[in-house]
Amino acid sequence: MRKKKDKQMNLLNEHNQKANRVAVQKEQRRSALQTTYKLVRNVVIAGTIIGVGIYFATIWVFREAPMKEINEFDQEKVAEIIVEITKPLTYDEVGFRMSSENALLINITNGRIIFDHQADVQAYPASVTKIMTVLIGLENGNMDETVTINADFEELFLAGAMQSGFSYGEERPLLEVLYAIMLPSGAEATWSLANHIAGSYEGFVALMNEKASELGMLDTNFVTATGLHDDDHYTTAYDIAILLEYALEIPEFKDIFTAQTYELETPNDLGSTMHSTLFSFAPATTFEGGEILGGRTGFTEPAGRCLASLATDGTDDFILVTFGAEDPNWEQTVHILDALMIYEYFLEVRDEYEEEYG
Repeated sequence: MRKKKDKQMNLLNEHNQKANRVAVQKEQRRSALQTTYKLVRNVVIAGTIIGVGIYFATIWVFREAPMKEINEFDQEKVAEIIVEITKPLTYDEVGFRMSSENALLINITNGRIIFDHQADVQAYPASVTKIMTVLIGLENGNMDETVTINADFEELFLAGAMQSGFSYGEERPLLEVLYAIMLPSGAEATWSLANHIAGSYEGFVALMNEKASELGMLDTNFVTATGLHDDDHYTTAYDIAILLEYALEIPEFKDIFTAQTYELETPNDLGSTMHSTLFSFAPATTFEGGEILGGRTGFTEPAGRCLASLATDGTDDFILVTFGAEDPNWEQTVHILDALMIYEYFLEVRDEYEEEYG
């Protein structure tokens, strides 16, 4: 226990050191934002003054000549400038270095995309897949139902899949199975849910793809409900953000997604308490400017470390999706450290500017 605590403290120190390294760059970013938004305001004001001036000058010269075309032209130019200035930042424009290959940060309160790095590039999602798995379980199941645990344990063992401690043949409430899928990433719970909801694993995956199509996840194809690797099982950070934003509107899903632990009615082979993989490995979940509320981690060797998370600054809520983080030291935290760094970098400096100009 002492060694684990020491390791977490070392990881936290690593995060703090990384935060200090970007502090100067963040201050530069803050100054740049101030300049940027002042420029936007001045452009809007100047555009308005010029437009009004031209309007009255033309009326004086041409009396009844129509000014609609001139006004529309001015408004369009101002709009183009604002869009250009407030578009999402890219990786080349920020002052940090992350381990993840793909990233997307969205303010889901106002819908603004804040940071985009290869968010539309297809990637392997690993167990981030289980966001869709739990959603399908909620939308097609009934909380009064029980699920028979009937997974192929041998196949899951050979695949190296994580399990939540259920035993073959036992009956478990649907809600417990959903928490077992989201928190400890239980593959046997996933397999059993698929059989329960759709009658077969393949049938359940078909439901997942139908839902993806319904939500407009155009670059996604599900082959597994667990996220175990398949070359044809892929998505994008953008598509997962669409999925997660939709799912978080369902109160039961949000409860599951943001839970740190869940107490079983009766203990299973691993005990009575299930733990979130995010909160179990995170060196911290608070950062300067806010806190991480919940998330679903994922890992396979081809996928790297993946994370889809929800955070808040106390006013607005944010979704961050990252894929493909390399983990050379097998510390299981590189994707979480990326999330803490990205959230802190952007949420600390946005404050009054996004409230005013959104």
